[in-house]
Amino acid sequence: MKDVQYFAPDTLRQALQLLGKHGARISVLAGGTDLVRDMNLEFKVPDNILWIGKLGLEYIKLQDGVIHIGAATRMQTAGASKLLQDKAAALAQAAGKLAAPPVRSLATLGGNICTASPAGDTVCAMIGLGADIVLTSSQGKRILPLEKFFRGPGKTVIKPGELLTEIRIRPTGKNEGSAYRKVGRRQALTLAVLNTAARVQLDAKGNCVDVRIAVGSAAPTPVRAVKAEAVLRGKKLTPEAIAKAAETAVTEIKPIDDVHGTAWYRRQLTRVLVARVLRSAGGLGEEG
Repeated sequence: MKDVQYFAPDTLRQALQLLGKHGARISVLAGGTDLVRDMNLEFKVPDNILWIGKLGLEYIKLQDGVIHIGAATRMQTAGASKLLQDKAAALAQAAGKLAAPPVRSLATLGGNICTASPAGDTVCAMIGLGADIVLTSSQGKRILPLEKFFRGPGKTVIKPGELLTEIRIRPTGKNEGSAYRKVGRRQALTLAVLNTAARVQLDAKGNCVDVRIAVGSAAPTPVRAVKAEAVLRGKKLTPEAIAKAAETAVTEIKPIDDVHGTAWYRRQLTRVLVARVLRSAGGLGEEG
């Protein structure tokens, strides 16, 4: 393996200066569950590594009506967070299902995002919740919806010199909930054959005021099912309406056959899992 230069800056300013200097020739190290694996297998050996463990980017807090999550926040922290369990349940559920406990103790939310896997557990959950992300460089910050971050498997819109520093989520309120579900080839410790998330807000009469639906592992990037959302918005959240929305979501995905599952199977799962997360987020239970 070639020699790699390693940096461990003490401040965000120092980190951004290094990113600006080395550009695409430097890789960010947070938990290392993907980068270190790739280096060991020599899939990807960067020229430079920037460890962000001393930058204070591991936090979950409610501030000015928004949940702020540092990009270096670990999966086990997110899964155990009472704030996320209460106000962003889909994310807590997804973080708690990712890989094995030793991996969750290292893997970070920012790393799961920047890996840009279409099957990313917390990515699907955060898109379903309507998360925004903050990209920071020496020139300033830019904020964009998480679903706009991905260009394809392993590809994102992040620019050389930028660092993902924070995730922002509006907490669920009264008559509002969220949920995440996945199916893998095993019960645990597995990549998602398909995963889904939803956020549902109802009025006092049970009408759907707002809704978001996300589907992962069903296209080159995670999908926000906007047509399925439109089916429900303004309507009563009935079993019939949920079934119609789930069927509509199937038309918005572009699944493939791979070692994890077939395109046909992913379409069937979409019908089932979208209905389940909508029922759960809407407070109707898993069945209905």
